[in-house]
Amino acid sequence: MLTLENFTRNWEKIFPALSLKKSTFIIGVSGGVDSIVLAYLMHKAGACISMAHANFQLRGEESTRDENFVKAFAEKYSIPLALNKFETAAYAQAYKMGIQEAAREMRYAWFSTLLSDQANTKKVLLTAHHADDQVETVFMQLARGTGLHGLTGIPERREDALSLARPLLSFSKDEIIECAKTNGLDFVEDSSNSKDDYTRNLFRHKIVPTIQEIIPNMTQNVLDTIQRLKESETIVEATVADFWKKGLRVQKGILTIPVKHWKKVNHNFTYTWGLIKNYGFKPQQISEVHKLLVANNGAYIATPSYRFIKFNESIQIIDNNTEKEHIVIHVADGDLQVNEGVLHFEMKTALNLGAIKKEPNYAYLDADKLEWPLLFRTWQPTDYFYPLGLRKKKKLNHFLGGLKLSPAAKQKTAVLTMGDKLLWVVGQRIDDRFKITDQTKNVLEVTWTDKH
Repeated sequence: MLTLENFTRNWEKIFPALSLKKSTFIIGVSGGVDSIVLAYLMHKAGACISMAHANFQLRGEESTRDENFVKAFAEKYSIPLALNKFETAAYAQAYKMGIQEAAREMRYAWFSTLLSDQANTKKVLLTAHHADDQVETVFMQLARGTGLHGLTGIPERREDALSLARPLLSFSKDEIIECAKTNGLDFVEDSSNSKDDYTRNLFRHKIVPTIQEIIPNMTQNVLDTIQRLKESETIVEATVADFWKKGLRVQKGILTIPVKHWKKVNHNFTYTWGLIKNYGFKPQQISEVHKLLVANNGAYIATPSYRFIKFNESIQIIDNNTEKEHIVIHVADGDLQVNEGVLHFEMKTALNLGAIKKEPNYAYLDADKLEWPLLFRTWQPTDYFYPLGLRKKKKLNHFLGGLKLSPAAKQKTAVLTMGDKLLWVVGQRIDDRFKITDQTKNVLEVTWTDKH
């Protein structure tokens, strides 16, 4: 039974860290029974609330009726109200998406803006999803194909980019309607809810009621199962996270997983999904990721943000958004801190140079051949240079290929340049044109220290 007392008791149970009295809430209100009851209960509970109504202009006069009804409700209870009219059909056509998808995207983008107003005041968005929505969602997820997380239904709380809570998820539609009758609350009906044009309405009007006729306690049974699955998911996630924690390692600044470790769980979908979901992959890509384990060196699969690359019996995880460096150097003395390490510059005369170190992280350049400023930057496919010991130019891309660097290490390679001339492929080879000779008088010594 949904009463103010039960509502507040349930709130304290599911949102122990979210105070009804001390927080600020924005309630998405359509004018339907669910959102009207939620707004009424929050008002009676003494919470600091405002309402937001989105008019999608899809049902003609009915859309206007809903807007006017919400206005009247807000005035009756002295609740601040934000209104917005959306050109939903035009938006859906412009971005080639369904009407429902367009409406949802526009609505939540607006809600996000409302939440960010007056940034010094933390606000929480409330929506009126209820237990029947929860059951329908689980059935839809199961029909479409899902994993364990999909069967846990709609979460009661989100605290990502959109701070969101759903305080009615524990209550059924019948309980909400009864609460409205008991408290004399009027509401409006969306005529599109009675049609089976949308997948959810088909489940709501035909599939779920048919099952409920056979199993009257079905709704509560599903809610109990969701709770058990949430507990199971917590255990599974902890186990999977521990497995990857033992396998992930950083080698020369590159996040790497040995194929041998991955194969300990064979092609297990749960373990693979537990890893790749953190890097923007979709469940449909799991099989393609598994193929990477037996692919040739250099094979990869990517998302907009990351790449998984096969290299030497390992999978390297590369951040595609790593910022490319471009640092102008005016002074031939001191340290330069960069993303992957430190460059140290020191000007010397040939007479006081001392022993020349032949390690690749030392570069000795004829200072009298240099023109300042110099530039430290990430290498580019168009770069070429004359590798020390050779008298003909070579594409840097081909030079790096000959070093048999991993794709990730190759991507991170930087160069020290003077105009369009490369002086040093940092940590690898200087350009033969700028080497020191018996005629050199002044030397620029550059040292590279890798952070990793």
